[in-house]
Parts: sequence; structure tokens; C-alpha cells
Amino acid sequence: MQQTLVKVVNEDLQHLMPKIQVPTLLVWGEKDDDTPVSHGQTMEKLIPNSGLVVLKGAGHFAYLDNLQEFLIIVNNFLEKDKEAH
Repeated sequence: MQQTLVKVVNEDLQHLMPKIQVPTLLVWGEKDDDTPVSHGQTMEKLIPNSGLVVLKGAGHFAYLDNLQEFLIIVNNFLEKDKEAH
């Protein structure tokens, strides 16, 4: 099982990112040592209509580290998308 997880995590999916056709919110932890912010910055460039929010002081589980801030950000994102449709 661990071999499968390693293979999936290490697979390069950048070629698929430009094909994403929905508004995309990327939330990253400033202190994420597992998946650096630079990965989020790359994804933001490759995914059309995407935005990156970096939560200060948060790690890999940014949504848990800064739960209240995360909820506000996601709520705002969903409200804007709802208004657009």
C-alpha cells in the first residue's frame, strides 16, 4: 500500500492542470514542509481561473492549523462562485 501511495504522490500531473475548467481555490500553509508553497504557485499558474491563498504560520494541514481563517476564505470563494452563476 505504501508503494502505491508513493507512486501516486510522485506522479507529475502538471499536464492536466490547464484542462481544469472550473474556478479553483488553492489553500496552502506557509510552513508546509511536505508540499512547499512553490508547488501551489506553479499550480496557480497552470490552472486557469485559479487563486492561491497562503495561510500564515500554517503547515501541511493548513485548514486545521488556521480553521477560522480557512472557513472564511472558502465561504468567500463559494459565495463569489455562486454569484457568478
